[in-house]
Amino acid sequence: MSKRIQTESATLRPKDFWVTPPSALVPLTHNLPTATRFVEPCAGDGAISVGLGLYGHTCVEAYDLQPRAPGILPLEATCVPVAGKTIITNPPFRWNLLQPLLDHWVGSCEAWLLLPWDMTCNARMSPYTPYIRRIQPIGRVSWMDNGKGGFENYGWFQFDILPMGLILPRR
Repeated sequence: MSKRIQTESATLRPKDFWVTPPSALVPLTHNLPTATRFVEPCAGDGAISVGLGLYGHTCVEAYDLQPRAPGILPLEATCVPVAGKTIITNPPFRWNLLQPLLDHWVGSCEAWLLLPWDMTCNARMSPYTPYIRRIQPIGRVSWMDNGKGGFENYGWFQFDILPMGLILPRR
């Protein structure tokens, strides 16, 4: 949800749950190997699992603290075993919810996370940025399911198991 617009509906969303719109998945599909098998630790209503399934990818395990669809197991994301696996998820953006997830995932598995673009520019993300391998911008997302993009840019951030270090272009 936008940092510039605070609405009552934003503050009432338990565990910062927002449905991942199908349009947010299309750019990710161009970066995934054919028939990717993945774990969805913040599955919510299963939108990512179902959406990526339409492109030939397979969610092998889906979890959420409060499952909103059949087949999603009730489990806190920090308890999901992810070592050596690939995860694809739209995690909560509130830092108090996101940081424990990053601590659990980054360095343990390959992770594609849908995040606000400028979140990665904050100092508190600095321990995790060396693990970012690839970024796929997706622009402004329609989180309210009304066809209108929000006020923030988003992207899919691929975190690798090993730190890559920042590579800056030469001038």
